[in-house]
Amino acid sequence: MMIQHSDKLIQRHQTGFTLIELVVVIIVLGILAVVALPKFINVQQDAQIATVKAAGGGFKSAINLARSVWAVKVGSGPKEDLPVFGTAQSEQVDFNAFGWPAQHYIFGNEASPSLDNVEDCISVWEVLFQNTQPSVSRLNVDATETDYKASYTNPGQCTYFYRTNDKLSISYDSQTGVVITDTDPNS
Repeated sequence: MMIQHSDKLIQRHQTGFTLIELVVVIIVLGILAVVALPKFINVQQDAQIATVKAAGGGFKSAINLARSVWAVKVGSGPKEDLPVFGTAQSEQVDFNAFGWPAQHYIFGNEASPSLDNVEDCISVWEVLFQNTQPSVSRLNVDATETDYKASYTNPGQCTYFYRTNDKLSISYDSQTGVVITDTDPNS
C-alpha cells in the first residue's frame, strides 16, 4: 500500500509547472517583448509614411496629367481656365508661364497666372485631387479635421505638411513641376 501512496504524490507533483519552468517562460516572453515591441511601435509611423507617399504619388501624377493636357492643348506660355479633368469650371486649371499648374480660380482673369500665396497652394491641391480627400487647409489655421496644412514657401513653391506628423510633407515647385515627398519622420 505504501507504493500506491507514493505514486499519488508523484502524480500531484507532475500536474503543474515548477517555479523554474515559470521563470524561464517569463524570461522568454520578456525577450520576445523587447524584440517585438519596437516593431509594433513603428507600425503607426509606417502607416503615416505610407499615407504621405500615396498622397505625394497621387499629387505628382495629377501634376503630370495636367501638364500633359497643357502641352497638347496650349504648348507654351500661360493659360487661364484650361479644362483638364472635364468641362466643368471646377475641373479647370490655371497654368503659369512655365506650363505648370499655378492656381485655380473660377472668377477673374489674369494674363499670367502664378502661384504666389498659400491660397494658390490650396487651390492647386483641391483642383488636382478633384475631391475633398485628402483635405488641406492653411498652415496657421488650427484645423484638426484636415489631412494636410499648406504653406507658401519660396517663390512659386508650396509645402503640404501632414497634420498627424508635420515632419512628413509634400513639396511642389510650380516653376519646374518637381514634387518631392519627404518621408523621413526625423527630419
